[in-house]
Amino acid sequence: MPKSSNDEQNRPATREELEARVASLTKKLHELEVRFSQVDRERIEYLQNVAHQLVAPLNAIKWHIENLTNARMSLERSKKVLRSVYSQATIAVHLAKNFALMSNLEADHSLAQLQEPVESVDLYRLLVNLADDFQPLGWDKQVHISVDESLKKAPPVLAIKNLIAQVFSNIIENAVKYSAKETTVRISSELESGAVRVLVRSRGIRLRAEDRARVFDRGFRSPDARNSHPAGTGFGLYIARKIVEIHDGEIMAYTDPQDCTVFEVLLDT
Repeated sequence: MPKSSNDEQNRPATREELEARVASLTKKLHELEVRFSQVDRERIEYLQNVAHQLVAPLNAIKWHIENLTNARMSLERSKKVLRSVYSQATIAVHLAKNFALMSNLEADHSLAQLQEPVESVDLYRLLVNLADDFQPLGWDKQVHISVDESLKKAPPVLAIKNLIAQVFSNIIENAVKYSAKETTVRISSELESGAVRVLVRSRGIRLRAEDRARVFDRGFRSPDARNSHPAGTGFGLYIARKIVEIHDGEIMAYTDPQDCTVFEVLLDT
């Protein structure tokens, strides 16, 4: 008489089956341990990197302020030093904001779980203010930031304002940093059905085809970026992607036919 399925289910496991289950669980536990160790290492490396990056602008600010105490300094020289202080302070604040966002974004929270108000955000006003904030970063290379008038026609987007501001802060800071001398970072928009597409174009380090798929990965920096600017966390564009995804938007990067690096952000209105 054949055994029923109930008999098979109630049958005690053989020694070989138990050993196989134990081996499988042991393997899974080991994989989790390796993953947790990797995450912990990445977190420590990130903290060390951010701390190291913050020291540079803070030391620069300290040095510039010490120079300002020189009674013989001319007015023109004093203005230049103050511009440098502002530029370095912008970098420090930018790094601190990215650092503060990391824990929430790593937890894969939804928009509702972030417990911050969603509001109508005027993109033109937001981007003009950000362009003013980051313009000092381009002074030494004579890089100008231009916000196109087309953004005045862009309808407001529904978003958490400070998060969307951080998206464009990270993209603009990246564009200015890697722009060639005497070029312009151009910010424009295109209207789509129920959405607005913001484009940030810059001319400098090209985005290679093989790097396009990885440019928004956690901690990724292309070889060209590392050679041009050894200091960097590789987290700015990753944070931008996470925030855009939380808002159900899209973000992409590519090189256009004019050899400009373009970052596009699509947001619902």
